[in-house]
Amino acid sequence: MSHLFHCPSCQAEIPSAEGVERVECACGLSYLLRGSVLDRIGETQREERAAGVEDFYSISPFPGYAPGDDGPTLIDRCRRSAFLCSLDAALPSDAKILDCGCGTAQISAFLALSAPGRQVFGIDGCRASLAHADEFRARAGIENLQLVRGDLFDLPVTPERYQFVLSRGVVHHTPDPDEATRRVASCVAPGGYLLLGFYETAARSFHVARRALGKVFGRPLRALDPVLQRADLDEDKKRIWIDDQYKHPLEHILPLERVNRVLEEEGFRYLRTVPPSPLGANVFDPTPELSASARARLRLGWAIDGIRDPDAGLVFVVAQKI
Repeated sequence: MSHLFHCPSCQAEIPSAEGVERVECACGLSYLLRGSVLDRIGETQREERAAGVEDFYSISPFPGYAPGDDGPTLIDRCRRSAFLCSLDAALPSDAKILDCGCGTAQISAFLALSAPGRQVFGIDGCRASLAHADEFRARAGIENLQLVRGDLFDLPVTPERYQFVLSRGVVHHTPDPDEATRRVASCVAPGGYLLLGFYETAARSFHVARRALGKVFGRPLRALDPVLQRADLDEDKKRIWIDDQYKHPLEHILPLERVNRVLEEEGFRYLRTVPPSPLGANVFDPTPELSASARARLRLGWAIDGIRDPDAGLVFVVAQKI
């Protein structure tokens, strides 16, 4: 039985017969097949720090899936997030969406499940994370999600190809976050939108202190971490959280003005940050450009809210390619 793949570079269909180990798109790109994952990296030796991050996520894929997770479970979980609800409502039902650094592809799967007419491409460098994502994709019967293994610094994507590009919690785990931001931004078409999530210096400050205290005491202090206090999370998911937030081998924290400066250099205009939540507004609606004092107040609020922030300082910048 044949399976239909979609090339992330040109978005064309790539038919494949069962038993084939490699497919080639008419645009010239070829991919190894791993389940329904298109693999552009294969056995190529990766840069040392990138390889270290992949090894880390091979042991602790983040975020993990529970054995009983299915499509309705994932949709219900994601719709508890005001940001994801706003994003889902703002995206057209037939949008083509690129998720750079999708990990286990929970957001990609949510956006695909919410609107079957969308075509979602999730790219990540970790084979194990994508294997988890592919297992869930098959279990939930998601036909409009194409998973791709690719390097963030060598994305198999034609520049300016996508109207909607998402990258959550990825660029700060690379050797060069500014260049990683540029590579992700290069995929956005003129007039298109980028949602870039990163650990912001002020927003992450409480977690940095919390992590330092954990090192002093030899373990994370659960009383200071809202995720570890949650009764609805099993211990395996809490272990994965600890690994990702307290033991990651490569992490940068980035001030908001630095990220905005890189995006401005790449031809983007600032629309908003999240938090604060859009609160029913379209996540792509522009907000007034931040003055220095407004930016300082915003970042101070993030720092104060850090003690109860379930994302431990993750901030999104929403920007539009001019």
